[in-house]
Amino acid sequence: MAESKPDIEQSSSESPSLRSRLRTSIGLALLLSTVAAAWLFSYWEPRLWPIRVIEVEGELHHHSSRLLEKTIGERLRGGILTADLVDLKAAAEELSWVGRASLQRIWPDRLQVRVEEHRPIARWNADSLVTAEGVVFHPGSGTIPAGLPVLEGDDKRAPELVKQYLKWRDDLMLVGHLIQVLSVDPRGDWRLELVMGTELRLGTGAIEERLARFIASAPQLEAAGQPLEVDLRYSNGFAVKWAPSAESPVPANTGRSKRSGNRG
Repeated sequence: MAESKPDIEQSSSESPSLRSRLRTSIGLALLLSTVAAAWLFSYWEPRLWPIRVIEVEGELHHHSSRLLEKTIGERLRGGILTADLVDLKAAAEELSWVGRASLQRIWPDRLQVRVEEHRPIARWNADSLVTAEGVVFHPGSGTIPAGLPVLEGDDKRAPELVKQYLKWRDDLMLVGHLIQVLSVDPRGDWRLELVMGTELRLGTGAIEERLARFIASAPQLEAAGQPLEVDLRYSNGFAVKWAPSAESPVPANTGRSKRSGNRG
C-alpha cells in the first residue's frame, strides 16, 4: 500500500494540467469557430442581402441625387445588415454643400438618405460662404452665388460676425441702408461698408452705441450730401469725409461738436 502513494499523488498533480489544456483547446476551437463564422457572414451577407437601391431625399440645388448616390456607393461596404451608416453619413457630408445627412436601412435592399444643403447668407472672406448658424464652408470654384454681402474675419469669429450682421442688417434697413461688407480685424476693429458706398468705422469698443449714433444721424447726413466715410470712433460724435460733389461738409446742426471726444 505504501508503494502506491506516489502513483496516486502523480495522478492528482497531472489532472489540473490536463483540465487546463482541455480548456485551452476548447477555447481555441471556439475562437476559431467564431472567426470562421464571422468571415462566412461577412462574405455571404452582402451577396444574400445586398443594397440594391440608394434613395436620396431632400431639397437639392447644388448637388444632384446622382452625385450623392455615386459618392455613397463608392464608400458602401457590406449589405443591408452590415453597411456602416456612420461612415456613409460622413461620406455624404464631405460634399461641399451638404450640411446634414441621415441614413436609414429599409428592408430588404434599400438605403434611404436624407440631405439638407447649407443655406448661405453671406460670402466669407475671399472664397467661402457662411450660414446663419455661423458655419463656414468652401463651395468650390464657380459655385458662389452672386449678390451676397461679404463678411470678413477669422473663421473662429464667424458666429459672432453672423450675429452682428443679422442684427445690424435689420437696424440699417429701417433707415434705408444695406450692408455690403462687414469686417473685423485681428485687433477687434469693426468696419462696415454700405451698398450706397459709405464706409463706417466703428473701432474696437462701444460698437453698438456707435452704430446707433450713425443710424440716428443718417437722414441729416444724406440731406447734406454723399458721405464716403463716417468715423464713429469718438466718445460722443463722428467725423465725416464727403464725396467731392457735396457742397457742404456737414449740416449746420452736426458741426464741430460731432468730432469731439477721444477716438478709439
